[in-house]
Amino acid sequence: MKIILGPPGTGKTTKLLSLVEYYLAKGVPPDRIGYFAFTRRAAHEAITRAKARFKLETNAFPFFKTLHSLAFRQLGISSKNLMQYEHYNDISKWLKIPKFNQSLEIEDGPFIDFGYGDKFLQTINMARTCQVPLRELYNRSEVSLHVNWSELEWVNRCINEYKKKHYLYDYTDLLEQFVAQELAPRLDVAFIDEAQDLSPLQWQMAHLIERCADETYIAGDDDQAIYRWAGADVDYFIRLDGDVTVLDRSYRIPSSHHEISQNLINRINSRRPKVFEPRPERGIVQWHSDSMSVDLSEGSWLLLGRTKNMVRDLEAEVKAKGHLYTTRLGKSDKNDVTSAIEIWERLRDGGEATLEEVRLAYKFMEKDQVAHGFKTMPDADEERPYKIQDLVQDFGLKHQDPWSIGLKRIPEETRVYLEACERKGENVGSKPRIHISTIHGAKGAEADNVLLLTDFNYPNERRLRYNPHLMDDEKRVFYVGLTRAKEQLHLIHPMNTQGFRI
Repeated sequence: MKIILGPPGTGKTTKLLSLVEYYLAKGVPPDRIGYFAFTRRAAHEAITRAKARFKLETNAFPFFKTLHSLAFRQLGISSKNLMQYEHYNDISKWLKIPKFNQSLEIEDGPFIDFGYGDKFLQTINMARTCQVPLRELYNRSEVSLHVNWSELEWVNRCINEYKKKHYLYDYTDLLEQFVAQELAPRLDVAFIDEAQDLSPLQWQMAHLIERCADETYIAGDDDQAIYRWAGADVDYFIRLDGDVTVLDRSYRIPSSHHEISQNLINRINSRRPKVFEPRPERGIVQWHSDSMSVDLSEGSWLLLGRTKNMVRDLEAEVKAKGHLYTTRLGKSDKNDVTSAIEIWERLRDGGEATLEEVRLAYKFMEKDQVAHGFKTMPDADEERPYKIQDLVQDFGLKHQDPWSIGLKRIPEETRVYLEACERKGENVGSKPRIHISTIHGAKGAEADNVLLLTDFNYPNERRLRYNPHLMDDEKRVFYVGLTRAKEQLHLIHPMNTQGFRI
């Protein structure tokens, strides 16, 4: 086993793909190479970059997947057999507990801001992925639900009974069945990325994959292990034996950012020591008394908060300033509006759009702007590109007006906001240069400029007060936030009583 440690900005994915290229050059077929990641985002990035780099289609890499997707593929079940939101909705009605919110991604962060039903699921799935009895996990103070044991046990039994009755699997079932049936594919080489975030159950999968591969690379960075709340066993990764390579140069982090982030991460009690060099540029680190005082008018920005409520506060501030932004919790333009504007203005400028893009633009047009029967372009060719002349001639388009007139179905409140953004110099037809996220959601992301709130909320502060051993996890979370910027890092003093000491 070979272990690759990739500190922030050191090009871990690039390194892994260069190894993929090496094995392809040796004659290893693409379908004998496995690349498995913890999150969908990492798996998607790997397959997208591999397709572009090696000029191959997606189906040439059948084993570039998340671990959950691998288990689903190897089990050979239908998507109809997976638990969906409506199934959890049925269970919540049956058990008379508040609804589950299964649409949220793990990248959104801990369940502490989720609904009450999800807290049951978090505890039940944590016990399964950590391979510990449910009662043992229930007894740990940091996962207390403020309910008695019999209620949690009853919810667990009812969920299992529902799945059994309807022949359904949840995502943890996929992993358990993969391990139980030993379904690892036979590969020449396997890459397991983001290994610091694997749970004990996923480590069992990883070792099954390793047994069935001629060579295995385990990649990650324990300093960026921020999913212990979801069952990640970073301590296992720290203890893992193998031939270790440390990627020793960051192409993102300026020297001043490196100093402050290393000062924080070196305060962690248990970690793999890693020495790596920052960029030679000094960069800027600046403290502010409040986030409203930071000038966001130029450059790319990543605005980070510890919780989703903090993200929403940042959204309100940016919107009040008249800037365009995106966020994992929803777009500032109410879903697909800015995408539709970008597509429409591109077409007006003589460019092309795919069928899917045309349908999105048409979605925001009224009946008097597109002829009846053409809104979804039912008989159009999925493969060909479309110009505005094609749409006028063959697909019912009746106008070529600017977006503010031509996309009449944009809600009035959104239109007023976007027009205000335009008056501030924002190009509403391009990708927003400001992204707002939880720190968890920004892992793997970068921007020229980063604004980082150092506030805690009360649940986090209370959890750490009663469980001080979890402070190392908070240090890792804020380390991720400190290492996203390429040029300027703007730190905001706590605006409430609780705050993290950088």
